[in-house]
Amino acid sequence: MSGTCHTRSELVADWRLLAFGTLASLASAPGQTLVISLFNADMRAAFELSHGGFGTLYMAATLASAAVILWSGKLVDLYDLRMVFTVTTLGLAVACAIAGSAGGAAGLLVALFLLRQFGQGLMSHIAVTSVNRYYETVRGKASAIVNQGFTLAEAVLPITISSLILAVGWRSSWFILGAVCAGLVLPLLLALIADHRRRHGRYLDRMAILDDPLPAHGSAGAQRARQWSRAEMLRDPRFYGVVPVILAPSFFNTGLMFHHQHIAATKGWPLESWYLLLMAYAAASIVASLMAGAAVDRHGARRLMPVFTLPIAAGGFCLAFGSDNLLWTAGVLTCFGAASGMTGAVTPPFWAEAYGVKHLGAIKAVATALMIFASALSPALYGVLFDAGVSVSSVGLGNMVVVLAACAAAWLALRRP
Repeated sequence: MSGTCHTRSELVADWRLLAFGTLASLASAPGQTLVISLFNADMRAAFELSHGGFGTLYMAATLASAAVILWSGKLVDLYDLRMVFTVTTLGLAVACAIAGSAGGAAGLLVALFLLRQFGQGLMSHIAVTSVNRYYETVRGKASAIVNQGFTLAEAVLPITISSLILAVGWRSSWFILGAVCAGLVLPLLLALIADHRRRHGRYLDRMAILDDPLPAHGSAGAQRARQWSRAEMLRDPRFYGVVPVILAPSFFNTGLMFHHQHIAATKGWPLESWYLLLMAYAAASIVASLMAGAAVDRHGARRLMPVFTLPIAAGGFCLAFGSDNLLWTAGVLTCFGAASGMTGAVTPPFWAEAYGVKHLGAIKAVATALMIFASALSPALYGVLFDAGVSVSSVGLGNMVVVLAACAAAWLALRRP
């Protein structure tokens, strides 16, 4: 009972940071595949692109974003959170404006790069890194709550933005998204972290204790933990063992969402039903995220790393063997939603738990870059496969095999300290 009260008091005491992280994860939506995929058909028609052509542009922009975030992701270690967030939000607003005004494939490529860098990349990175740096004993629950921003976007935005596109057109819809970022998101979230100086001061005091080679008392020594640098992490064999499970959710969820129009048409699932059943995706994500967050705080993120992607294998089974019955649609979205929720609750605390928080921005930037890299590959690869006539069922079988292999690799890597 006292542990529960302690958890609640720590979360409530800094509720502004929790709200900031949750809303920042929601605000990353314009750069997420979920939103960009809603413009897929209109953009391909406007620029005369095939599935593979659009997927290749998307891959190029996302790979460039993955490379850049290895540098830009470190900024949250070096500069005030408020300044980094302001630049990121304004950059995302500009990206939306460029997307709405693009006149050709080159302009589209620039827009996609900026959307991925400032939206999926930095905005998500800021949301997750901030709560895992400043919370100490409740990182799992805090990460699970912040993850609900992504879930809310997945539940609400497909229907909302699809309706917006029908009402005002795809170009005007991008302009509206940019105006929301600059005119609503920026002032609201800056107000939530107006007291950030005090929070960061407490964090610096804690780092001073952790860095003290001769702590005065046993309690301080017990709290002391190794603070790995990014270079040290890259020499750790455990890191390479968990990379496949880190990449799997980003790769397969992105492929599913980016090509959802083609997948739904091939399986005989009406798009309207798909969008409505995204509520099942969101519900599964919420439940799985909260359960995984509580389990992380109780048992540690390390124990969950080999198993949190297993729902993707189940979703692959539904893709492979499902018919046009909407129960199969619900099965796919529920499984992928559960995996998405657990990813947000398990992986961010893992980096802090395994490698410390002093260089968390730089370390998490590597993970973010890898996830962006995976999300760049799947739209292009799926597009090429679909253009070549490979069936959705075969792709689903591929999901199952790859995810099971990734889980085995993580289990082997984490067997020893």
